[in-house]
Amino acid sequence: MSRAALRERVAGLDARLKLGGALLSLLVALAGPAPHTASTVAALALLASLAVGERAGVLLRRLGVALFSGLALWALHGLLRPEASGAWRLGLVLGTRVAAGATVFGLLIALTPPWALVGALRAWRVPAPLAEVLALAVRYATVLERAAHTAREAQILRLGYRGVRRGVHSLGALGGLTLVRAFDQAHATAEAMAARGCRGAHLPPPGERP
Repeated sequence: MSRAALRERVAGLDARLKLGGALLSLLVALAGPAPHTASTVAALALLASLAVGERAGVLLRRLGVALFSGLALWALHGLLRPEASGAWRLGLVLGTRVAAGATVFGLLIALTPPWALVGALRAWRVPAPLAEVLALAVRYATVLERAAHTAREAQILRLGYRGVRRGVHSLGALGGLTLVRAFDQAHATAEAMAARGCRGAHLPPPGERP
């Protein structure tokens, strides 16, 4: 079976089943012996992502979040408690668990459209306003990622990452630009919802208890 056919087949599965599997995987990663269980879950999710045709660059970005989290915890532990030992293990545990969550839910989002994810959340008794907010977050995370990728490509063409100092400056500018785009997108979404009659209150359908 080709990757495209496998991806289409997995994407066609019930969103409730995929969401349940993702939550179960995260529970196993958090409750199992650390860091072995979390790293195993992350490795299996990476293999599944490659099997359905996910790009290597996307997977590396997901793992980059885990690496940053682990290094940040290791650095903070060393600064706040320099006399204590075992900082590397705490960073490893956090990094592997973040990697498990990022790879599992990244795969879920890649194979599940936002509207199907909302239906799955509602089936799991998640309040409708929260489900809608999560769906919007998933949808616009992709939009912001594309905007950041476009800005980074423009920086590379202008030699924005030539040298450590210039690279750090360009990275800060990229983060600021992405943050501004996020606020702009939130404002535009709020105006669009207001134009459609949304006033911040969720009215349940007739016959459904609030």
